[in-house]
Amino acid sequence: MVLLEKLLLEKERKHVGPRPPAGLRRILASSGGTKPLGASHMKKLECVIRPHKLEEVREALDKVDVHGMTVSEVRGFGRQKGHAEHYRGVEYKAEFQPKLKLDILIRDDQVAETTKAIEEAAKTGKFGDGKIFVSDVSDVLRIRTGDRGEQAL
Repeated sequence: MVLLEKLLLEKERKHVGPRPPAGLRRILASSGGTKPLGASHMKKLECVIRPHKLEEVREALDKVDVHGMTVSEVRGFGRQKGHAEHYRGVEYKAEFQPKLKLDILIRDDQVAETTKAIEEAAKTGKFGDGKIFVSDVSDVLRIRTGDRGEQAL
């Protein structure tokens, strides 16, 4: 396996472009090898949830040792395109629903348990429960101390 890893890393060095080919990244990941050059060691979770579920999600994140997040009030709609409401006998369509957007930075090894915890805490089983988006983060800088990367989390 070490020889295979060395050959793959040598191929990766010859690759021209910002990231190695997807097939090479998959092979390295499945072989338990080191991360490809330029690969992220951190992830950003962007979670859109119902406002009344915030406290449950925060408690679930504490249990999996994730303590920081940024919360924004947002409005939006998904496939159902909002819903009809009645006010003083008149029906009107409420297209944009109030939601909360959580931005959470975590290490790669925390992704599975963190997304599971958020999913379980935010789920009602009805339309509009929200989404979780997972993105790579190439670097983080803590302004106060100048720490970079995982030390800044």
